[in-house]
Amino acid sequence: MPIIVMKFGGSCLIDKTAFKKILNINNIYNDVKKIFVISALSGITDLLLKTAQKLEDTKITDQAISLIEKRHIDIIEQIFDEDSDYYIKAKDWIDDKLSELDDAFADIKEFGLEPYYRDYVLSFGEILSTYILNQYLLSNGLDSVYIPANKIIITNDEFNNAYPLYDLTNSRIKNLLTPLLENPKKDTIICLTGFIGRNKIGYITTLGRGGSDYTSTIVAHSLFTVGNDKDIKVILWKDVDGLLAINPKYVPESSLIKNLDYGEAKHIANFGAKILHPKCLEAIEKFKIPLEIRNFDNPLGDDFTEISDRTDKEQIKGISAVELATIITVISGSLVDVPGVLAKIFKTMSKKKISVSLVAQSSSEISTSFIVSAEDSEKALQALKKSKFFSEFFEIKGEDVAVINITGLKILETRTKAEIFNALDKKHIKVKAISQSYDELNLSIVINREKLSDAIKIIHEDLYEEFES
Repeated sequence: MPIIVMKFGGSCLIDKTAFKKILNINNIYNDVKKIFVISALSGITDLLLKTAQKLEDTKITDQAISLIEKRHIDIIEQIFDEDSDYYIKAKDWIDDKLSELDDAFADIKEFGLEPYYRDYVLSFGEILSTYILNQYLLSNGLDSVYIPANKIIITNDEFNNAYPLYDLTNSRIKNLLTPLLENPKKDTIICLTGFIGRNKIGYITTLGRGGSDYTSTIVAHSLFTVGNDKDIKVILWKDVDGLLAINPKYVPESSLIKNLDYGEAKHIANFGAKILHPKCLEAIEKFKIPLEIRNFDNPLGDDFTEISDRTDKEQIKGISAVELATIITVISGSLVDVPGVLAKIFKTMSKKKISVSLVAQSSSEISTSFIVSAEDSEKALQALKKSKFFSEFFEIKGEDVAVINITGLKILETRTKAEIFNALDKKHIKVKAISQSYDELNLSIVINREKLSDAIKIIHEDLYEEFES
């Protein structure tokens, strides 16, 4: 029987109507085995973090805990009959977990907000919401089991942005999940907390931005590896139809991307699409597990994005932008070839934990340019200027820019590149640097920041027929 791993975000848990929609979705996918991966209620994760960072103010702490309790109790009172077993269990769960959270805050006040405390505190959002949904499914006559993901997803020690250790995770999923899914006599819905895991010694870890989406694809990966059923799909329920070709603030009539492959999706996600994080695709690409992004409010709609191993090579899939970037250029003062410049740049940036993208270098190594985020620009410039190697032999300068990223196999064609540059020329937009990935799925163009909107609009206008309509 097919297995579908469905992720429900905070926007799918806002009130009684939203919970009824989850029941409706369950009925639509009646003939499959299901794992529901659940996020925290909207805003709870941010509230937990802000509270943990300001524990010196007892009033703020008390207000935050009261608000967290109220948000969850309000949901409980909407979706359960008062004094039912499910109502009582859900309220008792909230009381118990908030007591544990209070203890965690006391430890943080004493010992400081260490990374493992931070992740422990953030885990409470998913632990609360997932248990409530599990009880809701049970109250509606469905067979459901609550499993915290730290029981099955084992990660490295990179708190706040952990990576799964698949050998250990596979073993746990084989022992805990596959018996439930492969039992022919029971149709059990597994309710799994998103976003969290644990390291080898038992500390809770979190998976970083897009963590609940990542949980879904990690689980799909491991089920494919250890289970008998290989017909697996991931569905991410969002408050949008899927990925748009262009941010509608630039092109309001932007089309939906209905179909793209893993490589295209990673490029689009990496360069500005907030709906999906590229690390989610790493887990499923190897096994060609399809992923759909669907609208929670329109579960039967034909408009959705599917990411799989299929794509249309005759289309530009999307245009995304890095709006706030800085291009830093390092030039040999004597205009002499100095070997090893890139290695020294990367080492200097790495020490400051600054990510570098879109590197352009003259063949003689006299001039090297690279992109950093605007928020890291001053730190990057100062690091280079304080380096003895760079300060003595190089001129260092930075300029505020934007980066346009055009994705799709269509850019492989020289004619398509020519059309892009002809379009920019119409608006007298100067290109400061370009980069094309080795697999040729993505062309990145650096321009003046104030020209970004004009550039995206004219490229879309001139290449409109190349997009999926």
